[in-house]
Amino acid sequence: MFNKLKFRLTLTNVVVVSFILVIFIVGVFFAMLRLSNTQTNQLIQLISSNAGFSDASIKSDHKEYNGYQYRYFYVKLNPAGEIVSGSQGLDIQSNQIKDTVATAYNSPKMRERIELHYTDDSYVFVKGNLENGLGTFIIFVNTSSEVKMIGKLLLVLLFLGVGGLVLAFLGSLFMANRSLVPIKESWKRQRDFVSDASHELRTPLSVVETTLDLVISRKDRTIESQMKWIENIQTENKRMIKLVNDLLLLARTDSGQVTLEKRYFPLHSVLLEVYIPIEALAIQQGICLEPFEGPQIDFYGDEGRIKQLAVILVDNAIKHTPAGGHVGMKVYDVGGSIEIAVTDTGEGIDKEDIGKIFQRFYRVDKSRSRAVGSTGLGLSIAEWIVKEHQGTIKVESTKGNGTTFYVFLPKARI
Repeated sequence: MFNKLKFRLTLTNVVVVSFILVIFIVGVFFAMLRLSNTQTNQLIQLISSNAGFSDASIKSDHKEYNGYQYRYFYVKLNPAGEIVSGSQGLDIQSNQIKDTVATAYNSPKMRERIELHYTDDSYVFVKGNLENGLGTFIIFVNTSSEVKMIGKLLLVLLFLGVGGLVLAFLGSLFMANRSLVPIKESWKRQRDFVSDASHELRTPLSVVETTLDLVISRKDRTIESQMKWIENIQTENKRMIKLVNDLLLLARTDSGQVTLEKRYFPLHSVLLEVYIPIEALAIQQGICLEPFEGPQIDFYGDEGRIKQLAVILVDNAIKHTPAGGHVGMKVYDVGGSIEIAVTDTGEGIDKEDIGKIFQRFYRVDKSRSRAVGSTGLGLSIAEWIVKEHQGTIKVESTKGNGTTFYVFLPKARI
């Protein structure tokens, strides 16, 4: 699939660049051709003025005529078409001159380019009537060097065009590979997400199915005698509900369907509402929950999501702190932003794992995380909440010495 996409991207880029190159080459070629023709016209005008010819067909807007490198001559013909005179030093008896003049005189056009194959010369001629009307004058300009120059220019442009196409292909291939990197990464994350979600759901479903089979096989038992198995089913069901809700939330955030309901609220009071009920869970696990500290701040944001953020971070700290450890949350007013710090004295995180903990379904210790009911989605949701508030979240941890999550939220201007 990616190879086909890479080929299409490369082909599209090459076609676009080729079109631009063709336009550039054609533009340069015709610009040079027009410049050459302009110089020829200027020279013809100069020759006409110096020879005393005047004809409406010879016009030029240019006043200066310098630097010409063309060989030229002119002739005067009588009404019979015979050469009467020519420019100084011209051998009017030369067969070559006679043939060239005859070709131009017999041409129905007043201006034309003629090729003399026996000399490989190229001439542009302009003819008109003499002032007294008794004859014709013809001006010839040798444009052989001009034609050769244009030909060489065309070859150079074609060579550069081919080279440009090769470079365009290589560059397009490189850019296609670069552009596919995030697509491949996104595809991999999506594939892993589906695989991990299926795996996470399969475990509680298997437990529920097995437990139900056990309960059904004991039809003669009372409900009270099988309460342990029923509670197991209830526990796994709650776990599945939480997992499905988290998955639904992440799916909606990915599609942009979740919007924050922002308003001003007292941050200290809201975090305290979250913090106090967790104390019972901490005491149950033998963990000391340190007093909540922080100034009174009116914060502009989504109150429900900020509560969810606090619950995720504190609950995560408790789950990864053994009995006898400490967990605490503090809020600081640091000028333009608010800092929320959640600290624990738990097991800590290895350096190689710190950059991965916000990935979906990632667990440092998978067996222990499942045992405490972790789905591996909480920190991903926490990171999304922080980013939606234009904030940042980072973690500092040392293996065996605890972990601290820092959340920085910008203050809204009132």
